[in-house]
Formats: sequence, structure tokens, C-alpha cells
Amino acid sequence: MTMQPAVGSLAVRSRSGRRKPGALPLFVASAAAAVTFFAATREARAVPSFARKYQTGCQTCHTVYPMLNPFGEAFRRNGYRFPSRNGGVDSDSEKSPMLQLGQEEYKKTFPNSVWPGKIPESIPLGVMFNGSVPVNLPGSEAKDQAGNTFTWGGIAAEVHLFGAGALSDTLTYFTQVTIADSVDIETAYLLWNDIVGPSHAVNLWVGRLFAPQLTSFGLHSSYLSDTMMPAVSVAGLYNPSGTFTLGQGHTDGAELNGTLAHRFDYAIGWVASSNASGLSMPNAEDAYAHIGVKIGGVSFDGEGEGSGTGVPDPLKPWAERSITFDVFGYHGMANLDNGTGVVSPTMQRDRFNALGAALRVHFDSLMFTAGGQAEFHQSPYQGSAAAAGVAGAPNTDSARAFVQYDELDYVIFPWLVPGVRAEITQTTVDGGDAGTLIRLIPGIALLPRSNFRLILTGDIERATGLPTTGSWAAAGGFVSPPLVGTPPSANGQRSNFKAEQIQLTAGVSY
Repeated sequence: MTMQPAVGSLAVRSRSGRRKPGALPLFVASAAAAVTFFAATREARAVPSFARKYQTGCQTCHTVYPMLNPFGEAFRRNGYRFPSRNGGVDSDSEKSPMLQLGQEEYKKTFPNSVWPGKIPESIPLGVMFNGSVPVNLPGSEAKDQAGNTFTWGGIAAEVHLFGAGALSDTLTYFTQVTIADSVDIETAYLLWNDIVGPSHAVNLWVGRLFAPQLTSFGLHSSYLSDTMMPAVSVAGLYNPSGTFTLGQGHTDGAELNGTLAHRFDYAIGWVASSNASGLSMPNAEDAYAHIGVKIGGVSFDGEGEGSGTGVPDPLKPWAERSITFDVFGYHGMANLDNGTGVVSPTMQRDRFNALGAALRVHFDSLMFTAGGQAEFHQSPYQGSAAAAGVAGAPNTDSARAFVQYDELDYVIFPWLVPGVRAEITQTTVDGGDAGTLIRLIPGIALLPRSNFRLILTGDIERATGLPTTGSWAAAGGFVSPPLVGTPPSANGQRSNFKAEQIQLTAGVSY
């Protein structure tokens, strides 16, 4: 099918019976992972369904999963389908037996017959177990908040069930059910690919999306963190009922996306808005747009020649020399609790806009990622507290914040990747209050076996001032500066610098 002959590649035959020169096999579109830092547990995702479908190993698409290599990113962008340099289709690369739901000839008699489909003969399921154990360092705010240094709590935190595959060469699907304290359908969407025009130019993905595509890379595109974009809830820094986090996953809606001329990609989405607990869901108002460009390395769709061959190095499939640049815009709305009600939540609409950019540079086995996003909120604040039997007064002042992140990683071996990550959150409001949280996250990602991974990270924090709510928890932080005045947002002149936590995350998939 598509790629040049490579170590471990599997030869495939097209429908015409012609033997293709070689197909770089593949595992997954998205998998497991090292997750939200410094919470009691971390989620992880793996999709062994693709390994079974293509009869290949994890390293076709991953280094230390869930981190995708360039070929794996092309597979994900193509709607969980193998790239093809020779005009082949995804089914050319299937290795698992498929059950045809109708004859091919039925396509010729449509609409007088049902359009045929296909399903795997075996159930296309994958399973992922994951857990984590944090060590709250002595003298840290993390220890003060948890009340302990170490427990075994969270070592067996969640089970994820995945189902993913293809209904045809253009229609694919991805589902994820998570079992923890409850059962949650985290992801379930259909991907209608190659609707019109050249291959990969126009795709429509509908359902509970894995995540809004605000960059050219997947949600879990970090070795050390669950997500490439920081899990910072800007609204939550101003109002504890705010939970929206820009660029994070599992949002109901629809997205139109595609790859143009192999080197440009885009996404335009319309997804559900958010609401605080106890408030009704608003009309869907959230919308976003993203464009990206890649110079060098493997092309976005894995099919363009680009610089050099555009084909991964079979001995170092993670390595390439490339620069990828992204920009995005997002408009959203959230129903928040302004805290002025006596008993039940009182609704306050917070409309917001966000602008951001991201840069990723590959230089052989060295990878550097940087990005930033600014959010402008119309009215995120709580109002004055309600007294007994008396409603308080809402506060509708606007606020803004800036979030910036950097990560530097080096693949020593495909199973050993040290790195360091920095996240900076700055709160700035129209009244002049401000606070800054810097998190430095050194770590190492390990893959003792292809389907078993360990991630060890630390958390070093420095904070100057506090957000209006008086806590950096919505930005993933623990550290609190010494108080120099009231309210808490006035504490901007003092700073605190501490090591907070060490965390080990483990996951196994099959």
C-alpha cells in the first residue's frame, strides 16, 4: 500500500491482486496515557482495536504511547485509516478477517438496495487499565491539602473499553467507555472521510468528539502530560463553578476538517457549550477554527513527498526534521453559578473568546513544543455572597488570562524518553488584579513492554499572587503565596516557590 519497505513491514495486496511494495504497518490512532498532572488519578487511553485490525505493533504509530510518531499522526488525521502513496484504500491494509454486510454489487443498484457495509469477524474491542500514585512532598501545600504523604489510593483507578474500526473505506468510528466510580461514554463519533475533492481534503466528524482540534496534533500529544495544551480552566480561576478547559476532550458536536496539498491542515467545529452543576445546558454556541502548516518531515497525511522522502525512518520512526505551526480561534459560552443565590445556583452567562498558537520543532530525536493561548471572558466572576434569606449581588466584570507552555523531549531509545515541561498561567483582570503560576515538570516516560508504560514526573511550582478564587487548583497547582492583604486577589506582591509532588503513572492495554 503506502509506505516504502521498512523493517517489520507487512506486504499487502490491492483488490486487483497486485502486490504492493510495502506497507508500514500501524497500531493505533490514539491511546493511553499519562494524564492530568497531580490529581489523585490520571486517565489513560489505548486502542488495541487497530493493532488487531492491521496485525501490527504499537511502535508503528507510537513511541511511548499515547505519544504518536509522525506516521501515527497521519493515521489519526486521515480518520484512523492507513496513509497511501499509491492510490490504495484503507481496506487494502486490513489483516483481520472482515464480514461483508452485503455484496459490492448492491452499490450499483442503490437506492433500490441497501448500501453494503462491513464489520470485523471478531469484536473490535480494546481494554486499558490505568492508575497512579502521588507522593506529596513534606512541607508542601499538596501534603497539607491531602493530609498525607503517600497512600496506595488510585493504583487501580479506571478501566477503559475501546471500540474502533471502519464501516467502509471512507466511514470509520471511534468509541470509548470509561468505568471508574461510574460508567461514562467519553467518546463516540463517526468519521465520514473524503466527502468531496482530493483525498483528505474534506472530512466530517460527528458525535462525542475525542477533542476539538485546535492544533495539528492529537489531544495526548505530550510525553509528560495527559494533554499537549495545559488543563487550565481559566473560568475556574475566577469562579469555582467554571469547568470549561480550552482544547480538552469529549465534546458533543461536529467538525469539518481536512488536509490540503499534504502540508496544510484545517478544522472548523461547532460543539456544545458548558454549564455549571445545577444549571441548564445552554444552546450550542461554541465554535472554533484552526489552520496549520508543516515544513519538512512526513507530510500531514503521510502521502506527500515534501522535504526528502516524506517517509519515516524505519529504524527511528519518531525522528524527523520538521517545523509545524498552528493558529486557532475559539468562541464559547458557559452558564456559571454567580453565587448570589440563597439555596439553588443562580445563572450567569459568561461568553468568552480565545486566540492561540503552537509550534512544534523536530530535529531528529529531539522535539520541542511551545504554545500559548489568551482567553477573554465577559463575566466569569461570582457576586457577593448571599446572606441568610437574602440574595447577593452579581459581579459581571470582565477578565482575561494567558496560558503558555513549553516541552522539550529527547528519545534516547524508543522505550526511554526523558523531558521537561513548563506551564505558565497569568491571570489579569480589568480591575488590575493579577497572579502568576509557573509549574516546572521534569519527567521520564518508559515503555518496559509494548503495551505497558510508566511515566514518572515531578511538580515544582512558583506562584506570585492568587487568582480571585484564592486557589491555583483550576490551573493544576498547589502552591499558595503568603498572605499580605485581603481579599486573596490582593496578595500579588509575595511569591512562593516549592516542590510539591512526585507522581508515577502506569497503564497496560490489550
